[in-house]
Amino acid sequence: MSKSTSNLLKIIAMVTMLIDHIGYLFFPNIILLRIIGRIAFPLFAYLLVTGYIYTKDINRYLFRLGIFAIISQIPYHFFVPGRYNVILFFFIALLSLKYHKKSPMLIIIATAFLTETLNISYGMYGIFTIYIFYYYYHHDYKKTLYSFTLLNIVFTLMSQNIVQFFSLLALPFLKINLKTEIHLNKYIAYLFYPVHISILLLIKYKGLL
Repeated sequence: MSKSTSNLLKIIAMVTMLIDHIGYLFFPNIILLRIIGRIAFPLFAYLLVTGYIYTKDINRYLFRLGIFAIISQIPYHFFVPGRYNVILFFFIALLSLKYHKKSPMLIIIATAFLTETLNISYGMYGIFTIYIFYYYYHHDYKKTLYSFTLLNIVFTLMSQNIVQFFSLLALPFLKINLKTEIHLNKYIAYLFYPVHISILLLIKYKGLL
C-alpha cells in the first residue's frame, strides 16, 4: 500500500469515526450516522496490520499506541463510562501480532479473551478482524471479503447488533490504490482521537448542540 493510499484511508476512517461519535452523543435515533461510523474501525484495523507488516521499529510503534491509549482514556471515561478506549485495543492487538508466531492459536484466543473480559472497545470481534486482515493481507481479496462477512454474520447473530454488520461497507475502500500525493503527519490520527472526543464532550456539557 502506498503512503498516499494509507493517508487517504486514515482520513476516511477519522471522518467516519467523527460522524459515528456525533451520532452516538447527540443523535442516537439517527441510525444512519452509526451505520456510516461502522466504516471506521475496519479501516483502522487494516492500517494497524499494514503498520505491523511494514514498520521498521515495532517497539516504537507500540510505545506510541501505549502513550496515546493512556491520554485517550481520560476523555473516553466520560464518553463511554466503564469501558476502555480503542487505542488501548490496538495496542493489545499489535502486541498480540508481535508475539503470535510463537503460538498462534493460543495467542489469538488469549488476546480475544483478554479484550473481552476487560471490556475493551471491540473486544473479541476486533481481534478476529485484525487476524483476518493479517492472514489474508497478501492473498486474494475474496478471502478477506468472505471471512469478514462470516465474522459479521456470527457477531450480529450473537449480539443482536445489526448496525455492526454495516462494517462491511469498509471493504471496498481496501481496494483503493491512490496515485495522487496526500501528505499527513503520522501523529494526526493519534491526536484526533482524544481531541475530537474532548471537543464533542465540551459541546455537549456546555449545551452548544
